[in-house]
Amino acid sequence: MEKRDFEQFYRENLDRIFRYVFFRVGRNRSVAEDLVSEIFMKALQKFETYDPTISKSAWIYRIAHNHLANYFRDRKEQVDLDDVMFTLEGEHGVVSMERRGDELKVEAAMMKLSAQERRLVTLKHLEGYSYQEMSEMLGKTPDALKVATHRCMAKLKTLCSGSSDN
Repeated sequence: MEKRDFEQFYRENLDRIFRYVFFRVGRNRSVAEDLVSEIFMKALQKFETYDPTISKSAWIYRIAHNHLANYFRDRKEQVDLDDVMFTLEGEHGVVSMERRGDELKVEAAMMKLSAQERRLVTLKHLEGYSYQEMSEMLGKTPDALKVATHRCMAKLKTLCSGSSDN
């Protein structure tokens, strides 16, 4: 890949990588902007060695994941990146929310999901990855991820409606 292709790659991936980082750093916009800048600088430096047979989304996601792990390690914070609490809101949110009470209900329900369930919901419905991209990131088939994500969403909706005390 040539660096001139990087601009298109950057435009295609900036929003979802920003969302991925933003919710994992406690919705701190300035920290997220700094980290995303660093992530894309790393990607630019290695872009010529990028293997086009690998999904670009999976590639940048892995860089972002590792950069965040290093960020938390350097700050001496023990954090499971799939276990970070975040708030779902806006057009990419899991549930359309109109009031803060709904937001709190979704947060509480999300914390009742396992780390893997939260990861699936986040990747698909918050960060906007396709099942094919998720497959490349997680090493599972797109069909298996579609079924698992659908089950997670059903569980989340049940938890949000208050029908379950799990």
